[in-house]
Amino acid sequence: MVQASPEKRSQNDILVVLVRSQLLILRILRACAAAEELTLQQFGVLRYLSQKGIVPMGALGDELGVTPPVITGIIDRLETKGFVERKLSDDDRRRTDILLTERGKVSYRMVRESYRSSLQRSLERSLSASEQEKFGEFLSRFTAELYA
Repeated sequence: MVQASPEKRSQNDILVVLVRSQLLILRILRACAAAEELTLQQFGVLRYLSQKGIVPMGALGDELGVTPPVITGIIDRLETKGFVERKLSDDDRRRTDILLTERGKVSYRMVRESYRSSLQRSLERSLSASEQEKFGEFLSRFTAELYA
């Protein structure tokens, strides 16, 4: 059996840690969203609407990468909970626009703040302030490379 070099083994360990971290971060986000009775997809809709404002339903489906029937179901559930509302477009009566309600804005902020504070507490427990700064720089460079 061929042994991987220490450098190769270290690179593989980094990849495993990245993937595990991603899964754990998603688990935290899922739990924070569930506390507001939201799925990750529903939270994604609230996040997108909070950033973009009023959005055509088709654009939401494109953003989430789901089919029209799927986005309709997601919006139906969010509307039933009072998080979003449908509105006929002022520009094109064939288009339905989606907007956040006040309740949707509040729930989005609550999930976001809960999620961020949970991650921040973990960072503070595991890294010093200078390590957090370096870690942030490393992640920013890595993220920029992924988008390149």
